Amino acid sequence: METKIRLALESEREAIARCIAEGFERDFSLFSKDTDKVTAALVPGIVPRRFYVAERGQEIVGVAGISDSTERAVYTDARALRINFGFWKGLLAKLVLKLEFEGRLPYPPTTGFIEFVAVRKVYRRRGIASLLLQESMVKAGYQEYALDVMAENVSARNCYEKLGFHAFKSAGKKVFMRLERPHAV
Repeated sequence: METKIRLALESEREAIARCIAEGFERDFSLFSKDTDKVTAALVPGIVPRRFYVAERGQEIVGVAGISDSTERAVYTDARALRINFGFWKGLLAKLVLKLEFEGRLPYPPTTGFIEFVAVRKVYRRRGIASLLLQESMVKAGYQEYALDVMAENVSARNCYEKLGFHAFKSAGKKVFMRLERPHAV
């Protein structure tokens, strides 16, 4: 079945949130191990115009958020976090995730910041993330792209390096990578 890459629709917030919840399951496990609750907590903060989706048939199987210094891809919704994670974990999630999701990006508006590259569990290891990134970067049209990845996430780092990204900085457990002038597939 062919995988199509396109800009997300407003009506696809839940599908985007589900991909993120599955893709970052380990990161969200501090707040909840229930993928449905994590999905529900993320839905109100999703900014669909900042996401590209990988679609197979009628199913969204992967997402890539591309933001810039003018707007991020996901915002935190305190009420949704409290409802889905409970009062204290919801409060903690708001504090932790606000910094990660909403922090100001130190890049010019001509640089796209890649966030939340995630593929649903059953579709992993099929080249979807690479295809999604290649096509979404061309469609988004930024002059340069930047991202951060956990140093221990070797498979993601290898994927990014194959696409031409190179590390330019490390801070704590994160590696910051950059790609100049992406080319069409």
